[in-house]
Amino acid sequence: MSPPDWARVYADFAKKRVRIFYAGGTIGMQHGKQGLEPAPDLFSRIKPLLPSCWLDSEFAELFFTERTPLLDSSAMNAGDWFALAAELRNEEKHFDAFILLQGTDTLAWTASALDCLLADFSRPLLLTAAQKPLGVHQSDALDNLLFTLEQAISLQHTGIFISFNQQLLPATRTRKFDSQQANAFVALPPTEPASPTIFPLNFTPTQLQHLATNFRPRLLRLPLIPGMNDAWLAEHIQDLDGLLLEGLGSGNTPPLPAFFHHLKQLQLQGVLVGLISQCWQGGVTHDYAASNALYQAGVIQLGEMTPEAAETRLTCLLAGVFLDQIKLDDVQKHWPIKNKTSPFM
Repeated sequence: MSPPDWARVYADFAKKRVRIFYAGGTIGMQHGKQGLEPAPDLFSRIKPLLPSCWLDSEFAELFFTERTPLLDSSAMNAGDWFALAAELRNEEKHFDAFILLQGTDTLAWTASALDCLLADFSRPLLLTAAQKPLGVHQSDALDNLLFTLEQAISLQHTGIFISFNQQLLPATRTRKFDSQQANAFVALPPTEPASPTIFPLNFTPTQLQHLATNFRPRLLRLPLIPGMNDAWLAEHIQDLDGLLLEGLGSGNTPPLPAFFHHLKQLQLQGVLVGLISQCWQGGVTHDYAASNALYQAGVIQLGEMTPEAAETRLTCLLAGVFLDQIKLDDVQKHWPIKNKTSPFM
């Protein structure tokens, strides 16, 4: 009997197990009758392109799964975030790292949502995507995937990140700013010192799956722009669980007295109303008289939160209300977050 190959034995023992979820998006799309659409069997198309010597040298073992149905990310919603979180939580202890492949359009929403739903996740979780499908000319798909695999294997600490164009970006401070180029995402640096804020709720996989099936919050994001019809707004902004206002500059608003009165009534009905800035940096303040009517109406100042982080955090907090884990009155104090920065920025 020949002696064992100890190098191979050690390599097999040391291999990191990486679970890759494919949820859809441009990265795996192919042309259909009406244009690009999600296509199955992505792993069979990726596998021949992966450098086997690189995988061996990194001691990586990949486990690929495709979600059903595959979606253009524009079709993803809160139900998908809850379902993904349930799957990730169920498999958390069985793998060393996780990668999620989806579309770029709502990647920042998914990352922000998972940052809430999996706040204490004990493994690295990296989300990546592509601007051009795998296999087409000048596609960024393989480069993004290889970089993400490398980071998933080498990271020595936990965290949820967007991995894109050779960068690891923080889940709650990243936005898509370019619809065509490879450097599609930017992480917004906070103007205030970072102070991590832990999401106050913890959902079990069973609860997350229940939310995926049964909970659909009614949210609206509304930019406040010049020339808005005050009476129309006061009459038609109805039947909501939450309203996210985008103020001008540091949170200012056109004069809309009927709408401001209506905002007070909405909040008496249990509708949460928050305020962010239309500007990408700087956030909202209470420096100008032109914002005072909003605060008098009880609107919640959300500082430098991105729209994606503000929407998803409210969604997750309202899920806690739905499950009787938190009272609606307490959501107001947990909606704003302190800024978190990536250790890679």
